[in-house]
Amino acid sequence: MPLAVSVNPEGRLARALVERMNALDLTIKDLARATGLSYEHIRKLVKGAAYPSRLALSELCRALKLDSRKMEGLGVADRMEQKYGGIPHALTGKHPELSLLAQSWDVLTPDQKSSFRIQIRSVAAANQKQSPARKPMDSATAPLNSIRQRRRR
Repeated sequence: MPLAVSVNPEGRLARALVERMNALDLTIKDLARATGLSYEHIRKLVKGAAYPSRLALSELCRALKLDSRKMEGLGVADRMEQKYGGIPHALTGKHPELSLLAQSWDVLTPDQKSSFRIQIRSVAAANQKQSPARKPMDSATAPLNSIRQRRRR
């Protein structure tokens, strides 16, 4: 059976909308009728090319039977990621680069996931054993440091 919505969504909110629409077998046109939003606006939302207002999000959540607080959180995370290039680690509790891996994680086999976990632990352990390399001197402060050293002599 074909999916009701077959787009490649960009962002957490768009992915959640598309997944729910497909689970309920609702097309963009169906959701537009159910919410009163335009077909074009919903098309942009499910692609991740636009963000809904609070009122539009409320209508989407009502029609799709989704938790509006959770969906609002996904929208905020998407906007932060777009504006700042990532979501602050303190808010997510996860390293921002892990979100890039998360997109592919679900298509891996259990053996592949196990292999990656082993490789990551091994590389991290090896890095912890190495002594930290000396940080190269910044070219802007190098002349100041050499002048200070000459003055001390």
